[in-house]
Amino acid sequence: MDPYKYLNIRYNPDGSLTRHNAARLLPPAPSGEPVAVPIAPDGEENRRIVHSNDAPLNPANGTSVRLFVPAGVVDNGNGNGNGRPIPLILYFHGGGYVLFRAASEPFHNTAAVLAATIPSAVASVDYRLAPEHRLPAAFDDAADAVRWVRSYAAGRPVFIMGCHNGASIAFRAALAAVDQGVELRGLILNQAHHSGVERTPAEEASVDDRVLPLPANDLLWELALPVGADRDHEYCNPGAMLAVVGASQLRRLPPCLVLGRKKDPPRDRQKVLVDALRDAGVDVEARMDGAGYHAMELFKADRAAEFVAQVTDFVRRHAVDDVQQAGARSRM
Repeated sequence: MDPYKYLNIRYNPDGSLTRHNAARLLPPAPSGEPVAVPIAPDGEENRRIVHSNDAPLNPANGTSVRLFVPAGVVDNGNGNGNGRPIPLILYFHGGGYVLFRAASEPFHNTAAVLAATIPSAVASVDYRLAPEHRLPAAFDDAADAVRWVRSYAAGRPVFIMGCHNGASIAFRAALAAVDQGVELRGLILNQAHHSGVERTPAEEASVDDRVLPLPANDLLWELALPVGADRDHEYCNPGAMLAVVGASQLRRLPPCLVLGRKKDPPRDRQKVLVDALRDAGVDVEARMDGAGYHAMELFKADRAAEFVAQVTDFVRRHAVDDVQQAGARSRM
C-alpha cells in the first residue's frame, strides 16, 4: 500500500505536508453549544450547554488551548452541590503527531462531551505538528501547557489525559507537572502510540490493519521523529524512554487509568509501560481488552459511550481527596 495515499498527505520539497481531506475544523463556541451527556444520572438532563474559547499558549510557537467549560455548573462545586471546584483535564488529542488539531471535529467533540458529562473543564492543547515541527516540539508544547495549568487551576483537581499519540504526550506532561510541583489527581492514557525497530506480535499482525496499517504507522514515525532517528528512539520506543526516565521518577506519578484495545497495533508496547508503572509502585487501573481497533471511540457510538463512562468514573472517583472520601464513608 502507499501510506501517503492512505493518510491523504503529500510531502512537499520544503519539508512541509499538504494534508488532504483533513477532519473539519470547528470554531469555538463562546456562547455555548448543546452537548449530549451519554451517561446522565437518573432525573438529570441528558444535554448540557458547553462553552468553549481559544486562548494563546505560546504565541512564539503559534500554540493555543481550547478550553471547554460546562454551563449550569457552579464553579465552586463539582455539579453535585458539594462545594468543590470542578476538575480540570489537560487534554492532548491524537493523530500520530502529524494529523489533526484541537479544533478537528472528532477531538473537539470528545472534549466537549467529557466536559458536559463529568462535568469538568477540559483544556485541549493545540500543539505543533510534525514534520514541520518534529519531536520534541509537541513535548515542549506540553511543558508550556503544564505551566499554563499552574496559573489556571485555582484549586481545581487537575488531571492529564491523552488519546493515541496524545497519550504519549500526556505521559511526558505528567512528568513535567510533578517536576514543577503541580499536584495531579490522575493520569489517563488512552491507547498510547509507541513503536520500535523490532516488531512485536501485534505489529506483525497489523500489516493490513483497518485503522493503523503497518506502512502508515511506520510513515507517521518517520515524519514525527528527529531526522535520522529510528523507532528505537526514546520518543518512540517505551523501553528506551523508561531507561531514561527511571523508576524514581515514575513513582511520583498519580493514579493512572490505561486503556487499550484488543486489535490495537501498539498494544504490546502499552503493556511494557503498564508493567513499568506497576513495578515502580504507581496505582494503575489497566483496561487493555477493549473491543475493536485503534481509536474506535472516534468511529463507533457504543465504543465512544464506553470510553466516556470509563474516563468519567475515574475522574469522579479521584477528584475527591482522601479526607473527603473518608468523610463520605463516615456518613454512609
